[in-house]
Amino acid sequence: MIERERDEEELVEAAKFGDLTAFDELVRRYRPAAFLTANGILASRELADDAVQEAFISAYKSLPQLDDATRFGGWIFAIVRNRSFRVRAGETKHHLPIDELIAAHLPSFHEKIEERAEFAEIRCALKTLPPESQTVVELYYLHEWSIASIAQYLGFPKTTVKWRLHASRIQLRTLLSNPLEEIK
Repeated sequence: MIERERDEEELVEAAKFGDLTAFDELVRRYRPAAFLTANGILASRELADDAVQEAFISAYKSLPQLDDATRFGGWIFAIVRNRSFRVRAGETKHHLPIDELIAAHLPSFHEKIEERAEFAEIRCALKTLPPESQTVVELYYLHEWSIASIAQYLGFPKTTVKWRLHASRIQLRTLLSNPLEEIK
């Protein structure tokens, strides 16, 4: 992990001096998580793609102002989150569910009807979580990120990530174990 952090710090420093290849590598590393963050807030693939693209453009322009290259993950997360909230506040017509993102993680199209029903329940329960908790759960379970990687990306201490996972599990378990309870 230390080697990756050092490598990332070097990429950030190179990108600050105009190295587009270095910035492209940072985008490649952070785009999947940035998309999850934006899609969790916007619930639309198209809007999330636009928000992420705009966030990376904004980040590139502001990169020289980033004082600590080791904070790039938290910094880009904040830009993505803020851009997504601005898009959500300004858009009123395109509220789509996060079905598309979750469906991308299905093992095949030949699932049993029961599995689809369970998946729909999980998807609805996941929507009840706050956006940052949704992001933590999706990064941990869908993308199999480590707690340390999530903490670095979000700019949270590891204990906060663990707490969000724990609290989210409890909330999801409660909602999923009581199918008669209404999921908003």
